[in-house]
Amino acid sequence: MIAIPVRTNLLLGGVFLSANAFVLFVLPSLALPIALKFAVVVLVVLVVLTTPAHWALVHDAIHSHALPGRKFNEAFGRIMAIAFGVPFRAARFAHLRHHRYNRAPTAREEVFDPASQSRFGAFAFHYLRISIGLYAGELALCALCFLPRPMLRRRLRSLCPEIDGVSRASADGAIDDALRPASLRQIRVDAACILLMLGSSAFLFGSAWMLLAALLVGRGLIISHLDHAPHHGTPIDQRDYAFNLRAPRWLQLALLNFNFHRTHHENPQLPWSALNRSHTFCADDISFVRAVFRQWRGPIAIDDPRVAARR
Repeated sequence: MIAIPVRTNLLLGGVFLSANAFVLFVLPSLALPIALKFAVVVLVVLVVLTTPAHWALVHDAIHSHALPGRKFNEAFGRIMAIAFGVPFRAARFAHLRHHRYNRAPTAREEVFDPASQSRFGAFAFHYLRISIGLYAGELALCALCFLPRPMLRRRLRSLCPEIDGVSRASADGAIDDALRPASLRQIRVDAACILLMLGSSAFLFGSAWMLLAALLVGRGLIISHLDHAPHHGTPIDQRDYAFNLRAPRWLQLALLNFNFHRTHHENPQLPWSALNRSHTFCADDISFVRAVFRQWRGPIAIDDPRVAARR
């Protein structure tokens, strides 16, 4: 069994939480001279650049290997997720759904069927999603989670259909777990904490609210761009497939090894610290930078050879 990097995770978590708290609550209270305004901008940019690593810690908590012990792991995940702007159990449901339905018809974010969707609509939705739409949707969960349970159940059932390899009973089990009273209460408490956190920060910033907006937009741009990049253009019949993305060592560290995305899908039990020790590259793998920017070529028709199921 590969050891969880407990000390490193706690250290990184403490740094990220402290940096976020400083920007959200301390910074707007400081009367800084004009000469230090540039330093403020640099600080906000640095916090934004921690987005991939911050999410990686939430992600490992989702898979129960950020900290040993279920209670400690979940508490850590909740705190880190609230600081990130998404309720932990909602993020967990969405991410585990991603593993369960990867490349299934309801989870091919860049693939569209020209017979049922206009090209314009497909391109508009795709560009919105990869630019900032994903993170905007995560923030919107903080309001949507307060909808009545029957409405939430209908929406989740539409996102979790019965397909080959995922039975209706299995999908309904995951939905039931997410919507049971204790789970939904936790989601709503986390959402209320996020709304209070962002609302209080906006109040403190006052007329300088653009700095808070810059933090959220910057975080949204990064996480929305990175989320689907390892899956863009991969065959639709290979459920666990993703690219392992080639990147220099410094970038691997900044991503906490999540450029090894296929390795993660094939071995979700591995903590981030072990991904670079268990990876292999294949001929189809591309660079991290290319994977991110190739998404701007637009969505892909379902009959395109790049994604067509292999016979």
